[in-house]
Amino acid sequence: MKESRTVKNRGKVTSKFDNDVDHILSEASPFVIKEAYRTLRTNIIFSLPGTDPKCIAVTSPARSEGKSTNAINIAIAFSQIGKRTLLIDCDLRRPTVAARLRLAKQPGLSNLIVGESDVNQVLQHHSENFDVIAAGQIPRDATGLLASKRMKYLLGKLKEYYDYVIIDLPPITTVTDAAILTQTVDGYLLVVRHDATEYRDVSAMLHQLQLSEAKILGFLYTNAPVIEKKYYSHYYA
Repeated sequence: MKESRTVKNRGKVTSKFDNDVDHILSEASPFVIKEAYRTLRTNIIFSLPGTDPKCIAVTSPARSEGKSTNAINIAIAFSQIGKRTLLIDCDLRRPTVAARLRLAKQPGLSNLIVGESDVNQVLQHHSENFDVIAAGQIPRDATGLLASKRMKYLLGKLKEYYDYVIIDLPPITTVTDAAILTQTVDGYLLVVRHDATEYRDVSAMLHQLQLSEAKILGFLYTNAPVIEKKYYSHYYA
């Protein structure tokens, strides 16, 4: 029998929670989901000591591993404790944040970077303490936009207003975009999915981030069978 090369949770399974990868955190969410994101939020705070603001990037090795859903939910989790939080969709090739939050897709980040729109035109208010910048018009050179001095400048200015800036980045083994912002963000959260993410992709992702001297905050393990404390996902630094 061929050995599986996907990431698995090898703990004792006591029950199973079937995660809807498009589920957005809300007061109606099951308790285990809300508790998991509270725990994740606390761990992020302790992983980045010091005063706000903080800029956190969320990425994964490949598509369909839950990075965008988790980026959204992390932003919501911080907004729920009164932190002024901004979520930016930096997946300029295949953006999903605006659609999932039922917001306008344009104008957005790409329009802001090239000077077609100003900040007030691209900022969208979703809920209390929670604002969003959609990806905007899909550009020909997404990598060039994210690597630009203008992008670095914009992030710096946005951090002056928000306590937490959460960035939804493209999968790191698909394109180089995710590693470009290493010198700008405070840390990376890496999303892997139970029985789907390949070990070789995780290894490639870590290698890419280590080459760029990125600070890795930890892994988010999604779609896993619930174990022991019945958490929806697990975070570890």
